[in-house]
Order: sequence, then C-alpha cells, then structure tokens
Amino acid sequence: MTASSTAASLSRDLARIARGLRAGSNKSSLPLSSLSALWVLNDAGAPIRLSELAERETLTVPTMSRIVAALERDGLVVRTADPADGRASLLVPSHAGVELVNGNRSRRVQALERALDGLDATERDVLARALRKIAEELTEHPQA
Repeated sequence: MTASSTAASLSRDLARIARGLRAGSNKSSLPLSSLSALWVLNDAGAPIRLSELAERETLTVPTMSRIVAALERDGLVVRTADPADGRASLLVPSHAGVELVNGNRSRRVQALERALDGLDATERDVLARALRKIAEELTEHPQA
C-alpha cells in the first residue's frame, strides 16, 4: 500500500471513528474543539493565556474566546487575573474539567475503551504511539 492510499484509508477510518464517537455521545457532550482545549489546558501543567491556548489549538483568539467562555460557563475552566499583566487572564481546567478530560465522565473515552478491548496490550501501545506521532506532526505543521 502506498503512502497516499494509506493516508486516504486512515483519513476515512478516522472520520468513521469520529462519527461513531459523536453518535455514542449524548446531546450534552462537549464538542471536540472544547474537549481539545480542555486537554491542552490539562496537559499544560500551569495556567496559560488565552492567546497561547489559541496558538496551540491553531485557532483564532476570538474563536478560542468563545470556546473558553462556554467552558467557563459550564464550570470546566477557571479564569484568573495574570499577576504579570492585569489586562490579561490565565486559564486552568477546574476540578470538573480535569475529571472530564481524564475520562471519569466522558462517554467518548468509555466508547474508545470498549473498542480497544479487542486489542492486546502491544497493539494498544503501538496504536497510541502512532496516533500521538501523527497528531504531533499535524499540530506542528498544520495545513496551509
């Protein structure tokens, strides 16, 4: 299989996975863009500015501002004043936000856990490493 046909097949399979995860979620589930922002905040390990979050997610600041406002309204993000610059604010996930991204309440994570049950530990590890590398490559070199 060529790299091009592998990429086409992978793209199709990822779309099917995303559709399957959306179908298994209830109406109150967060959009993937909101979950992704929470994951970034959780993984940051320290409060970050909205502009940095937008940059990491390759979104505009106004788009990220809308996402964060909804997360804040839902009690999943906490905004505090930046002590270095009173005009700016810092973002961290709330306790509920941390629980959600760590899979404690996520139906998507539970659905993936069920799907992964058919793989042995080695297959799960290889899959996780491969997907992480692809995600990092796409994040570091977004499409033009």
